[in-house]
Amino acid sequence: MHKILLVSLVLSITGGILAQSKNLRPGSAKKRSQVFGGAQDFGNYQPRGLQFSFGPTYTLTSGKNETIKPDSLYNGQRFRYMQDPAGRLGIALDVGMAHFPMKTPWLKIAGKPFRILSYWDWGLGIKLYGGKETTLVEYTDATGTNVISSETGVGKFYNTYASAHITGHKIFYFGPKYFLDMGLGINGDYRIVQGSQLYDGVHFTENQRFQKNLAVQLHYDLGLGIKLKRGSYFIPTLSTPVLGFYEWNGGTPAIKWFSSDYWPITLKAKFIFLFKEKSNGCNTGSEEDRKKNKEYMQNN
Repeated sequence: MHKILLVSLVLSITGGILAQSKNLRPGSAKKRSQVFGGAQDFGNYQPRGLQFSFGPTYTLTSGKNETIKPDSLYNGQRFRYMQDPAGRLGIALDVGMAHFPMKTPWLKIAGKPFRILSYWDWGLGIKLYGGKETTLVEYTDATGTNVISSETGVGKFYNTYASAHITGHKIFYFGPKYFLDMGLGINGDYRIVQGSQLYDGVHFTENQRFQKNLAVQLHYDLGLGIKLKRGSYFIPTLSTPVLGFYEWNGGTPAIKWFSSDYWPITLKAKFIFLFKEKSNGCNTGSEEDRKKNKEYMQNN
């Protein structure tokens, strides 16, 4: 249920933003919304730069314990058991490049250009995801009503993944320094360090499943960006996979480990630093040429 609610929340937020974004589109507000950071930010910078991010990860799990095999018999003893999954904190690191399209947008709304893709980025990194599962077994009397005794087993794991991603982003400015950043992209994660598959104490293996090494997913990013200075940006971002392509498990991007599902989320601090233009020592043109170039940059 928590997975459905998470996806519904993401879609509702996105829908609401898009529905209200007409006042933030290029031409309906300041020209700074046409290009990431405003056209003036590219006066001495290239439309590309370094991007890196880091931050904690966490795995969401089912919030409800379910009794499994109620009042079953084992060696003449009546029992029932419950499994309680829980998330664990991890960490994610990513380094790559960000690229900003500078061509005139082909799409026009009310006769004014609208840039569908504000920028796209790619990166390589490391992710650490973990989880925990507790199994509680209760032995009951012949009626199945009174608990005679109980015992507990616990399984814990941390998986380490090498990760690659490519993401397209759309941004909407709120004032001269702040903007909303929405991204949709593809990530591939390959497990390079496998977590424990062992249980400490009682457990049941018939329902256990351990995911394959490779995961390919569609992910969604939602960030609130801050322009630090010309060419430098800080974007706190919540990122989560929303659809799993491989290993295919009905489309869920959750990690299957032990007998439970763990849906990873990442809260990352993302930075973008544009590269400065390099001077080659040649004539940069007349003042009229520079004015024409500035007008071109502002119109894109």
